[in-house]
Amino acid sequence: MRTIILLALCGTLAACAARSTVKLSDPQATKLTAHSGQVCMLRSPLPANVKHKVLGNINSSKQTYGSVNELLPLMAADARAIGADTLINLNTGQKMGMWAWARPVGTGVAVKVEDQGFSCASAGGELR
Repeated sequence: MRTIILLALCGTLAACAARSTVKLSDPQATKLTAHSGQVCMLRSPLPANVKHKVLGNINSSKQTYGSVNELLPLMAADARAIGADTLINLNTGQKMGMWAWARPVGTGVAVKVEDQGFSCASAGGELR
């Protein structure tokens, strides 16, 4: 009986952890190589003159209370895993949930910037 209660408790706690998912724009497209570099987190779209390729959408959330800062490293890791170097239209906030009045959520579009002259800092982004 203790084992069952312990497993149920562990399962409940694991479900409360922050998580992030990726939905690829074109699952049939050639996959880019994952990298370990920094990802530019940009709350706005890229400037119109910056060439880029959209790779997918990233959604992140936590089922319990917490800060959106818990989600940003997960979102950056997902972007790296699909070969993206920039996350645009980053939107984070708190949302009402089943287990919390205010749980952190985040969305963004993962892109690969093809313009070598692009500067994350100049565009108002933050490197993660």
